[in-house]
Formats: sequence, C-alpha cells, structure tokens
Amino acid sequence: MGQWPSPSEEDNMEKFFHVIDRTSDLVGKWASFLVVILVVAIGYDITGRYFFNIPSFWAYDMTIMLYGSYAILGTAYCHYNNGHVRMDLLYGRLSRRGRAIMDIICYIFLFFPLFTVLIWKCGNHAIWSVINGERSSASAWRPLLGPFNMAIVLGLVLFFLQGLVDFLRNIIFVAKGGNHES
Repeated sequence: MGQWPSPSEEDNMEKFFHVIDRTSDLVGKWASFLVVILVVAIGYDITGRYFFNIPSFWAYDMTIMLYGSYAILGTAYCHYNNGHVRMDLLYGRLSRRGRAIMDIICYIFLFFPLFTVLIWKCGNHAIWSVINGERSSASAWRPLLGPFNMAIVLGLVLFFLQGLVDFLRNIIFVAKGGNHES
C-alpha cells in the first residue's frame, strides 16, 4: 500500500473540493440578490397598503418564499466561509488537530444523519409538490409551492456537499498528521 491518498486521488479530490466550494460560493452570492427582490416586494406592499389603500394579495407568500429561499440557499455559502455559530467554550481551546477530530465526530453523529433525513424527506415532499401542483393556502394568490420546495432541497444538498468537503478535508488533515495549530 502506498501513500493515502495517492497524488492522483488527491488531485481528483481537490478538483471535487474546488467544484463544491465554487458552487457554494456562486449560489450563495446569487441568492443574496433575492434580498433585493424581497425589499422591493415589501416596499411595494407597504406603499400600496398604507399610502394608497391598495393591499396586495401576493406579498405575504412572496416574502415567505423569497426569504426562505435566500436563507436555505445561503447555508452552504455560510459554511464555506465558516460563518456558522460555534460553541467555543471547549472547541476554541482545542488544537487545530483537536478541532478537526471534534468536527469529524460531529459530522458522523450529527450532521450526516440529520441532513440525510432532511434531504430524503424534503426531497420526497418537493417531488410530490411538483407532481401534484401543490399550492399555498396562506393567501388569495395561492402560488405553486413546487419551485420553493425544490429550492429548499437544493439548499440542503449544497449544504450537505459543503459539509462533506469539510469532513473530508478534516480527515485528510488528521490522517496526514498536520501540525497542531492552524
């Protein structure tokens, strides 16, 4: 047995890591533009409702779907940029290697089981929603929920993949015996 991973495997893994990192970065940046649409929709609704007494029938559903899509599509971007909140009470005191080991354990016992179930259940519901033409019942607009549900699944899959990349990077770091501080 040779070195783990072999240089060609390491190159392939780095290419995979780069594709996922780049995808998370691009989707997160594009999703941020949903906030602009959200602000315009809310501004339009408030202006129409309070200044002209013309309430919109679509603003409630639109704001929920825009904000929900923005939030879930931004999770992989946030993870890629280490933006999620961590409990530093113990974690921050660990060496770089200790943090990597802690991350590996948390991925195995928390992240992967949770996201496997979320993707499975949300994916099934999204497919059902698209096939059956599910509509919102929150307002008179009654928009189709399939695209929103598919955005949720896309965000979950991207977050899962970004977590997988981080998990594999930590395993490689621990296996190679990297230095103890970052």
